[in-house]
Amino acid sequence: MDGLLIDTEPVWRVAEVAVFTELGIELTEAELLGSIGRTIDEVVPIWRRRQPGRGGEMDQLSDAAVADQIIDRVATWVRAEGEPMAGVIQTLDLLRLLDLRLAIASSSPRRMIDVVCERLGLTSIEVRCSAIDEVRGKPAPDVYLTAARRLSTSPRRCLAIEDSPSGVQAAKAAGMRCIAVPDPLLAGDPRYRKADLVLANLAELDESLLRALGARKPSDPANPTNSNAASRQGRGVVRPGGFEPPAF
Repeated sequence: MDGLLIDTEPVWRVAEVAVFTELGIELTEAELLGSIGRTIDEVVPIWRRRQPGRGGEMDQLSDAAVADQIIDRVATWVRAEGEPMAGVIQTLDLLRLLDLRLAIASSSPRRMIDVVCERLGLTSIEVRCSAIDEVRGKPAPDVYLTAARRLSTSPRRCLAIEDSPSGVQAAKAAGMRCIAVPDPLLAGDPRYRKADLVLANLAELDESLLRALGARKPSDPANPTNSNAASRQGRGVVRPGGFEPPAF
């Protein structure tokens, strides 16, 4: 979601630096970039334990309270200024045209997912999964497995679209096909090569690329043999939309 639907990755970094500065902890650019795709609940305690704070009032806050301060800053920005990234609206229209069911599987907390959906007008996406609710965050596959389960389908019939290296790892570990739209600051990360397709932005995605990855409409024939048989019988083969499981 962050960095794919809405350009909040830089906003997260600004918020993290601001809150940790108040704690007397300096974050490096490498640490900030390395946290992309991970949950805020994971990185806050790691960063706090790495450096002692100033011993002031902020130091008395729990890790959860520190995380909440960061989330609040990002949520405030989203409500005021958040806009969809390039190609997002067209891609959602395309996915709906193909009758594909949609879910969000994000490392952001559920309340942030809700704020983004409300701001971008994505309230029709009802399946919203946060890695914070899982035992393991990305790059573990847990949040994607939950999303597939809530969609009542197999992970092998799903396509994930990811912007972070850890997200690509999570999707592939779940057994899904994956399109990567790399964060420009991480574009050289070799983990993106695990994706089935790499695009510069979502505006490059079209029906032919989705079809090449196995997408089909409910009205598409199951296979040529069944299609011919169905035609002879004067009826069509109707199946739920999704992605054909790959042949390994």
